[in-house]
Amino acid sequence: MTTRLCAHCGHPFEPRPQVPDQAFCSAPECQRARKRDWQRAKLQSDPDYRINQQAAQRAWSQRNHDYWRNHRDAQQVNGDQGEQPTTAHRQQVIDPVKMDVSALPSGIYRITRRPEFPNGTPGSWVVEITLLCETCECKMGGLNREVQFP
Repeated sequence: MTTRLCAHCGHPFEPRPQVPDQAFCSAPECQRARKRDWQRAKLQSDPDYRINQQAAQRAWSQRNHDYWRNHRDAQQVNGDQGEQPTTAHRQQVIDPVKMDVSALPSGIYRITRRPEFPNGTPGSWVVEITLLCETCECKMGGLNREVQFP
């Protein structure tokens, strides 16, 4: 059996005989990277998968409509304590964020910078997102975006 280098961490590993093209070692972080790469490629190449993911995310968002409010409340409680929560406590309070959760429908949007709002962080922008086209045929051929900069 030949030793290979992991595509994520670069460490040598022995591929499993059942997976002749194995490129990632079995370390949990490397397996998460493998899954992220697979999902990213699948979202770009498979329209049915993309539609199913959006439907699942929409359903999750409807079932957990107060998720972000609770998340922000937990952040404020932790910030007001004056101490950094332990890793175990942080994992109990803050759930991992779902991939690509959005209440916005699929469509073509205009993103416009709103300069009348002060910047909270250097390099940050406050923007307005305006739906231009939700059901038109022009979005079916690929990603069409209108981007406006000041």
